[in-house]
Formats: sequence, C-alpha cells, structure tokens
Amino acid sequence: MAMAFSLRVLLVAIAVVAMTANICCATDYNVGDSAGWNTGVDYTAWAKGKTFKVGDTLVFKYPVGAHNVIEVNKGEFEGCKATQGVPLTSGNDRVPLRSSGPKYFICGVAGHCDLGQKLTITVS
Repeated sequence: MAMAFSLRVLLVAIAVVAMTANICCATDYNVGDSAGWNTGVDYTAWAKGKTFKVGDTLVFKYPVGAHNVIEVNKGEFEGCKATQGVPLTSGNDRVPLRSSGPKYFICGVAGHCDLGQKLTITVS
C-alpha cells in the first residue's frame, strides 16, 4: 500500500514539473542581440540555432521613432508590405510567443524591410 502511494506521489510530482516547464524556463530573446532591431542586421543568422518556445518573449529594442515592429503573415513578410498589423512603437517592444508555428515580423518604416529589417522564426 505504501509503495503504491509513493508511486502515485512521484507520478503527480513528475506531471507538475512537466506542466510548469514552459513557465519556469521561458526565455526573453533580445532580437539582434546588441545590434537590436535595426537595418543592416542579418536576422536569419541571428535566429539560426535558437529554439523558440511557447512562453518565450521577443524583445525588439530600437530608438523610438526610428523603427517599429509589425507582426505580419507570410505573404506580407515576403512582399515587405504590412496591410493589417498594428505597429509597435515603444522602442522596447515585448512580443510574447503564445502559440506554436511560424511567426513573421517586419519594420513598417518605408524601405527598412527591403533593407533586411525582418525576422521569421518557428515557435515549438
């Protein structure tokens, strides 16, 4: 009887740890690291090798007024044209990753996306 109780307690503890793993281990990613969110940064190279998970946060840092961040769909990303998204403009924009799948971000300032100021990631 005591062995069965101990086994149940152990299984419950494992389940609790598994359910809270994303919460305790969430990561804030400073997009572009020290270069921040700017033209002239290779965001494909920056994202390479990183594992983005639900619960993580992207932090876009840039001088207020110089850039913005817009989450877009794949077509808008490829064409560097935002048609629906609302730009974030704080200069310290935090974007929580709430669902899995591909995510696309561009700078909506004229010409910046065409200069490479765009990021695509896949959230697991």
